[in-house]
Amino acid sequence: IRAFISYLQKKADEMDSSIAKAILCCCQCCFYCLEKCMRFINKNAYIQTAIFGSSFCTSAKEAFFLILRNAARVGAITYVSGGVVFIGKIFITSLTAGLSYFAIDHYIRDELYSIIGPIFFIALIAWFIAGMFMSVYDMGIATILQCFVADEEMFSADQMYAEGSLKSWVDAHGSK
Repeated sequence: IRAFISYLQKKADEMDSSIAKAILCCCQCCFYCLEKCMRFINKNAYIQTAIFGSSFCTSAKEAFFLILRNAARVGAITYVSGGVVFIGKIFITSLTAGLSYFAIDHYIRDELYSIIGPIFFIALIAWFIAGMFMSVYDMGIATILQCFVADEEMFSADQMYAEGSLKSWVDAHGSK
């Protein structure tokens, strides 16, 4: 749908229709927001399905309301985890590029005109691979957070399955 709207935007640019451009821009924005919401709900519905074994639609509804009831805490920890994932991607890419620099410099320096090109491509590939690995880490963070919040809602403080250190960390870093 968004690709078709993008096509219509190009046609509106060719026709120089400012009203059509504004309407299509608003449609593009709305569909972008809808896509992001659907991805968020989809991810959390899969987590709920894995935790409780319920159907996808039931899990989507339960995940939505669980996150809605704990919006500040989930938002704060999601923000922190996003930073950790970004730093992890930077670290992995930098380490890979640094090690490849030393390896290229040591083994095949004389065969290359410049080592900047190969290191750039190695860093680019490392960035994408780091993104794949860190997305697994991000999914783990989201799963642990949903398990913790569900555990907190289902059981009293003395019957919770969550460890005391996890509870104190979430309480310290997530607004309640």
